[in-house]
Amino acid sequence: MQRRKVTLKLYPNAAQMARLEAWTRLHCELYNAALEERIDAWRKAGKHVSYYDQQNVLPQIKADRPEFVELGSHALQQTLRRLDLAFQAFFRRVKAGQTPGFPRFKSAKRFSGFAYPDPAGWKLMQHGGRGATLRIGSGEAALSIRARGRHRFGPDAKPNDITLTRRNSQWFVSVTLRVPDAACARQRTEEQRRGVDFGVTDWATFDDGQTIANPRWVREELPRLAALQRERARKRKGSLRHRRLGESIARLHDRIGNLRRDFVHKETTRMVQQYAVLATEQMAPKNMSRSAKGTVEAPGRRVRQKAGLNREMLSAAFGMVHQMLAYKAEEAGTRLHLSNTRQIKPSQRCAACWEIVPKTLAQRVHVCPHCGHTAPRDQNSALVVLIDANTPGTGVAARPKPLPRQRGKSRSLTRETPATTPCV
Repeated sequence: MQRRKVTLKLYPNAAQMARLEAWTRLHCELYNAALEERIDAWRKAGKHVSYYDQQNVLPQIKADRPEFVELGSHALQQTLRRLDLAFQAFFRRVKAGQTPGFPRFKSAKRFSGFAYPDPAGWKLMQHGGRGATLRIGSGEAALSIRARGRHRFGPDAKPNDITLTRRNSQWFVSVTLRVPDAACARQRTEEQRRGVDFGVTDWATFDDGQTIANPRWVREELPRLAALQRERARKRKGSLRHRRLGESIARLHDRIGNLRRDFVHKETTRMVQQYAVLATEQMAPKNMSRSAKGTVEAPGRRVRQKAGLNREMLSAAFGMVHQMLAYKAEEAGTRLHLSNTRQIKPSQRCAACWEIVPKTLAQRVHVCPHCGHTAPRDQNSALVVLIDANTPGTGVAARPKPLPRQRGKSRSLTRETPATTPCV
């Protein structure tokens, strides 16, 4: 069994929305109270309060505060587990010498939602097509909320847990499904192979010269976004107009995110449907988009130019592309190959003679001084990763799940889709 997640939009009426908001405030109150208890216990007595210590107090809390009863024990436990995970991440970053970021108190309007970690306390019913109903609770007090959306894994997929999220005054539910392996891996008979290089000038460039234009969602909306932010800066903080402008800015960011997600979904689906082998390079957007400002002792150069490049790289959603390709390739029977960027150096290597040809970002045409091969820079990179995919033992496997950290240099491998019975 494998896990897949699908997100459905909820359409609660006014009474249901008010009830969801009240439940969110209670979860936020529990989160803040648990955080305060941990802080006070350490400051006053030097005592560590664990998740299990706080979980064992939940029955007493529900006895003293009856409004917590209808939230469900498992949902309350998940809120406490959410705080425990925040502390685990804090201590992990402290040990690693990174900027830790201590868990903070949250206001009710910034508390995103709550979750049910198992199938108890809720039920999702599909009505055919894209209609669905989410039922939370039991008896006469249960909520039955209309939802829109469906998954593609058939009747054998079983819902395992849900997370209700509030975003820009709209509600969504993310459902984790337990899906049989046969529904997640398929076989295909075609042998069409393609190398692809993702970039900023063109969003994707294939080894045969085809390109996919970069929509540049953020750049197109920057004038409007800047105008709204300037207008909000002139309003008194906390006023009605300041709040309304903040909501307009949030809706604009949400629109940009929706456009980006829709575009990446469509293009990655088209890729895995057309090609039996898809090769690209490993990318680390977090490292690529680091600031160039430097330090006081060693200030950076061309900081504003690097900031603009960082914005364009983050807008292109390279990290989202690899995540989607990983699971979609498995479901479509496509072999996804990720080349080790540090080892192969696709942007600096010649696809004809395999020699290293150093280039700056401004040089968009690859001209090899060793063999005379000339090609657009991104097309040459796509050819390099495709050659790497066709040569066993020179690539890095595409794995949907992270592997444990290993010592030493990583060797390149290729991940084949497991042989399963074709789905009809």
